[in-house]
Amino acid sequence: MKRALNILKWVFLGIYFPLMLSFVSVSSRSTICIDVNVVIRDSIEAGFVSAADIRSSILDKYPDLLGSPINKIDFYKMESFVNEHTAIKTTQVYNTARGVLQVMVNQHQPIVRVFAPEGTYYLDLNGQRIPVSNRFTARVLVANGHIPADKSDLVNVSRLIATDPFWNAQMEQIYIRRNNEYILVPRVGEHWILLGQPERVEQKLAKLKALYKQGLDPLEWNEYQLINLKYENQVICSRNRDL
Repeated sequence: MKRALNILKWVFLGIYFPLMLSFVSVSSRSTICIDVNVVIRDSIEAGFVSAADIRSSILDKYPDLLGSPINKIDFYKMESFVNEHTAIKTTQVYNTARGVLQVMVNQHQPIVRVFAPEGTYYLDLNGQRIPVSNRFTARVLVANGHIPADKSDLVNVSRLIATDPFWNAQMEQIYIRRNNEYILVPRVGEHWILLGQPERVEQKLAKLKALYKQGLDPLEWNEYQLINLKYENQVICSRNRDL
């Protein structure tokens, strides 16, 4: 008897699961797209794009999207289309059981705003250029002066500052001289920091941090106009800004 029950159980399972899979497959094929829901995951940190704008661009690109079967939508092509926006880093598109198309978006995170002869724009951690937006201004470093065509050094210096909580709070501007020497302008104090050529930057910033934290009394900072880090194994504090 027990053996017969076991046989019946396996026969039942063998029929049940194919039927359920068939039902789910038919249900998926018949699901109609009734709406598009866009979520900007990092909207608190950056606001270069809005969910409404992305939704509108998708519906303009795919005018027959609403009312179409979900299984007719090419999610990969839609993700590629949304990613064409210069402010967007990644996009994930998927559907829900009730027919709402979900579009999850991540933006590029700027680390520096560049003011160059060709215009102003942001750069992210990877050097990706992000256009400025009328709706959002990122509170990041500003870089100006003689901006080189190759931005790799600028990105590296900006990255070291932006990803360090101490420097991110302390520095507000990078100025690049004609000879490609970098000057840092802090938020607090009247002094400038001559970084020199953009090489050994981590070591130079480590020396500067030691000076900030252990070297000078806070009352002494206003006595100096320039801190020179360009020479190896030296930190020179000057009462004038002779470069």
